[in-house]
Amino acid sequence: MWIYIFFYNIFNRFLLPVVGQSKPLCFDIPVPHKLRLLQDSASEFSMNGESLSEQNGFHQIAFHYKTNHHLIISTKSISYRNGQDNVEFLWEFTRELLSINSVSLVVLENEMNATMGNIGVVILSHKKDWVMFLWPAIWEYSKDANLTGVLGKRADISYEETKGSQTPTLEIKDKEVKTSFDYRLHSTPVRECWLVPFQALMEAEISDFTVTQL
Repeated sequence: MWIYIFFYNIFNRFLLPVVGQSKPLCFDIPVPHKLRLLQDSASEFSMNGESLSEQNGFHQIAFHYKTNHHLIISTKSISYRNGQDNVEFLWEFTRELLSINSVSLVVLENEMNATMGNIGVVILSHKKDWVMFLWPAIWEYSKDANLTGVLGKRADISYEETKGSQTPTLEIKDKEVKTSFDYRLHSTPVRECWLVPFQALMEAEISDFTVTQL
């Protein structure tokens, strides 16, 4: 499963592909924020992200696995703590950091691959207007995992276009949702999507996904 993140004005825009549909759904979350991006309670895994005011993308992303594995990724460095041991690396170093006890960390050029238990996430490092930012993409997870959070698995999502409405309208989970489409971003590939309210798609408020600490 891949959930893409794009950046638009002072929002982070998340794209959610839908099986059987040519256009993905998308939703906006305003910055700044600290979000619970992904969680699997059964395996004691969680991933949180922090965005800063007037900056798109993520400034810092934190992983927590079991009780003693903690990974903090910022735009400048990567810090991993396992119990009392702590190591820190810069993005300039391309190497495998470690592979032990169901945890694998590999740094490539502008990319960090982190696997903890049965969940694998790629953290991409990018630059826009001379400002560095991060964004995550999920590339591996167990079919039995019950993922929650903003990037949690949404395998049950589907939609149908409602005909005859002056405003583009979709039917999602038996509810009509007003949308917009054909959004375009400067200096990025054009990607059409159905822009829907966060609450209609996630059936929750943004505050339900916020955290006080990474």
